[in-house]
Amino acid sequence: MRALVTGGTGFIGSHLVDELLNQGYDVRVLRRSTSPVRCFNEKKVSFTIGDLTEKESLIRACHQVDVVFHVAALPRDWGPKKIFFEVNFDGTKNLLDACVKTKVPRFVFMSSAAVYGFPRTEKSIPEGFVKKPTAKYGESKLCAEELLWNYGVENNMIVTAIRSPLVTGPRDRMIAPFLINALQQGRLFYIGRGEQRLSISDGRDVAQCLRLGGESQNANGQAYNVKSFDSTPKQLMGTLAERLICQAPRIHRSYFGAYGLASIVEAIWMICGKQDPPFTRHKVKVLGTTRLIDISKAQRELDYSPRYNCASTIDDMVSWYQTMKQGPSTGSQESIR
Repeated sequence: MRALVTGGTGFIGSHLVDELLNQGYDVRVLRRSTSPVRCFNEKKVSFTIGDLTEKESLIRACHQVDVVFHVAALPRDWGPKKIFFEVNFDGTKNLLDACVKTKVPRFVFMSSAAVYGFPRTEKSIPEGFVKKPTAKYGESKLCAEELLWNYGVENNMIVTAIRSPLVTGPRDRMIAPFLINALQQGRLFYIGRGEQRLSISDGRDVAQCLRLGGESQNANGQAYNVKSFDSTPKQLMGTLAERLICQAPRIHRSYFGAYGLASIVEAIWMICGKQDPPFTRHKVKVLGTTRLIDISKAQRELDYSPRYNCASTIDDMVSWYQTMKQGPSTGSQESIR
């Protein structure tokens, strides 16, 4: 089976490449000329240079491919709407067009639980739940999903979407460094009581679910939620602090206090013309709102079973981070949910 992976040099994408290789796939990775490839040393992977904005490069990449796993995306939780749609929507359209032209029969799209927004419910959210994204990233992913379903019907292509909430673990260059650095520097605090219930994915479990979505006969035209475990900020930070041998947060801020602080940080970054503020309103929503994801559909139809829990994910994440700090980069980041 020949597979093309976009975003294969990033966090989730690199785990997907490993997952596919372990299952005997012939893997091709679409990468930009500046993307690092150190993490693929001694792995039987082929590369094709291209970009989601370069249509001809996508046609070359899709030539003689059985399934495309589209993981590449703009993952920021802050920035102009135009940039998110140029990458996450227009880029997906360009890739789907290339698949149609080269007659690729199957397409698996890495979507996000951001399409649900942050509904006020204590119940687990199934795939059919109302979609109300509260961030530009989620809006762009939802629009790309709608595009995906239309392409599938109009071109007789098998299409599937995988939706994940917050993703972390080894090779995570977004959430892991933020939490580890803030915790070690004593800057981390709980929002409210810190007892909000959160669904979290290990990048390796997301990779497993993506592969299963590309293999199942039941997956055509279907979206599937994926997660590894449920936790609370207190459990998450407590486990992380124990692993780092440092003190867990003691400070509590109200949701509105944290939201106001994040607004100020974003404003300062905007005035200074900087990108990627360290603390954003979206981070407040992610860590300060209960959002549980129902994965029973993936378990039932894809035979998906999470392999990682809170302790194992954090342990592997910290081990990777400490190794990464001592040596060369192992890949870029491509996903926040």
